[in-house]
Amino acid sequence: MAIRPPLPPGLENYGCVSCHAEVSAEWAASAHGLAWVDEQFKAQLAEKKRPELCYGCHAPEPLLAGELSPRPDVRNGGRELGVHCESCHQDESGAMLGPRGTSVSAHPSKLSEHLRAPGSDALCSACHATNIGPVIGIAKDFASANMAARGLSCVGCHMAEVERSWASDAPARSGRSHSLQTPRDPAFLRLAFGFEHRVQDGKSVVALKNQAGHRVPGLVGRVLTLRAELLDAAGVQLERQQLAFDEKTYLPVDGTREIRFTRAGARVRLSGVHKDPRAAEPIPFLDETLAAQ
Repeated sequence: MAIRPPLPPGLENYGCVSCHAEVSAEWAASAHGLAWVDEQFKAQLAEKKRPELCYGCHAPEPLLAGELSPRPDVRNGGRELGVHCESCHQDESGAMLGPRGTSVSAHPSKLSEHLRAPGSDALCSACHATNIGPVIGIAKDFASANMAARGLSCVGCHMAEVERSWASDAPARSGRSHSLQTPRDPAFLRLAFGFEHRVQDGKSVVALKNQAGHRVPGLVGRVLTLRAELLDAAGVQLERQQLAFDEKTYLPVDGTREIRFTRAGARVRLSGVHKDPRAAEPIPFLDETLAAQ
């Protein structure tokens, strides 16, 4: 089950909700919506000598109201709404920006290339290329591996395509979920890894490949533990191995690791748990069995 902290306060008075109820509900339960009120964020701030250095990315002024900056300014009001709609969708004139620029009656609208993949990567990187406290600037990995040239984007992985009407006076069309998929969702975390079981020189080997566009994990305090059980044709356990990834032993972008057994087996049963700083107990995200190729 995905980790779902309480919603940010003040939603009932937030103007965007009345027309964009579905999008707002997704955003409000996301890491963006909870960026200012997250308990782990507040606990980390209490330990910082200069906590104000964190404010700009957790309650930023509109990022597209000027040149994109690697250190966004914090807004004065409504900080409890975290990275809210205006943070990514408002320009210097007050117009709302989108990937199409469709005209609506509620407000001026404009098209922005920063909200169309792969141009959106620069917008995401304004905060996610920063190393500060427990945050690892994983957008730097994405850029250094030239993921955009492969047709990949931050939005492409973290904001799933959906079909819906974005406003009360707009027709249904393809858009992006604002739930912001992250490792808090076990099913999404599973997608970070590719696995292969082969027999080499009479011994079973499981290869793990990083399928994310950045290192795994991408947060200090996050630990991913993978267990591999070698089984014979009857399902009897022959051997067991374990790997753990954290901020020091992370799996680099495009990186691979191998689990090598001392003998060959018919199958390997894989399981994985995610220790997240927000969760009281490790959360399972992997339970699969691989036949030898």
